[in-house]
Amino acid sequence: MSAQREYDLILLGATGYTGKLTAQYIFKSLPLDLKWAIAGRNKPKLQEVCQGLSSQNLTRQPPDVINVNLNEQELDGMAKRTRLVITTVGPFQIYGSDTFAACARNGTHYLDCNGEIAWLKEMICQHDTVAKKNGSIMIPCCGFDCVPSDLLTWTAADYISRHFNARIGRADICIHGIQGGISGGTLASLLQAIDQHGLRHLYRAHAPFSLSPKQPNPAVPPRKTSLRMKMFGLLRIKPLGWMAYQPQGPVDRAIVHRTWGLLEPTSASYSHDFDFHAWLKVWGPLTAMLWHFGALLIVPWVLLRPIRKLLPRLWYQPGEGAGEGKIKNNWFEYRGVAEADAPIQPTPKAFVRMRYEGDPYIFTAVALGEAARIVLWQHGTWAHHFKGGVMKPATLGDHYVSQLRAAGVTMEVQNESPGE
Repeated sequence: MSAQREYDLILLGATGYTGKLTAQYIFKSLPLDLKWAIAGRNKPKLQEVCQGLSSQNLTRQPPDVINVNLNEQELDGMAKRTRLVITTVGPFQIYGSDTFAACARNGTHYLDCNGEIAWLKEMICQHDTVAKKNGSIMIPCCGFDCVPSDLLTWTAADYISRHFNARIGRADICIHGIQGGISGGTLASLLQAIDQHGLRHLYRAHAPFSLSPKQPNPAVPPRKTSLRMKMFGLLRIKPLGWMAYQPQGPVDRAIVHRTWGLLEPTSASYSHDFDFHAWLKVWGPLTAMLWHFGALLIVPWVLLRPIRKLLPRLWYQPGEGAGEGKIKNNWFEYRGVAEADAPIQPTPKAFVRMRYEGDPYIFTAVALGEAARIVLWQHGTWAHHFKGGVMKPATLGDHYVSQLRAAGVTMEVQNESPGE
């Protein structure tokens, strides 16, 4: 990629809910000499975003404004002008494909915050080889979907390697607690995926290794789900507590297993028998059963087209979400336990924790901004070593952990279970 491009970074979708938060974080936290622009189809709204940024800091130059329609010609022109594109324009299965293709085609680095696995699988199949050839580092799912699970697994794997001279064999990561809701865009992406792909296709797309460049051939069969978990939703993981299925779990599982596949031939590889699971902590067995049977009752209703048409009218519209006053006290915390794949008794374990005293959508803005900082100006990550292709957040490794900690995200790893 030419280092003489006009911009370091272009943010596409800065007028949407997540896009505005990302623009605010970039304006506040990235270097003062950053050459950047915000882009989209509505120039007046983009100018309003610029005015809002300028009012926060009169001494800093606001970003340029680029009016761009989401067609191949204009997106190609935009991609050629910048070293990196961040896009928050969703649903990605409707609005994201041409942007993804333009970046891969023009050797432009790429970040997004999508959690749409069926769409992402198509993008990997169509553009991974081109991105590798042209040197485009492309990291989708670089927000609350799916940085916590992917990066905590990386952190546990690194700890196990350094302290036990072993590789990570299994990781169980759970949302330990959360306060926050979903935006209109997130809801629209979920409903659009059901409309466009259908349940059977989505089930196949969310298979654990659906995105991995390698398929497993484990020497030890993966641990089977117990009958009481299948029938009643009952699972207790001793260090973590009572677990329930996490709605985002299949997304996280596919992403983390792609990281496993990417790192498998490297010195940072996970175990050949690696297995990842994502959970949601609940307060006890009764809550776990209520969650389990509640999901079984609710999901069939969501599959009905009239219900899917009604839901957006009862919630925020795409591009909208809770206001600043409603999210100021939001937070989330992830915890996890990872086991070493080693013939040692007791089995060495690493306990990980991530906590952010802010809304998950603000975390997404932080995650995108700090990933951009690393891709643009730092080196020595596995993403840079691979020199292009569709990566995952954990390929930014220790650099990412350090930058997120500096941005206020608590990340801990130890060999003893963290207290409450």
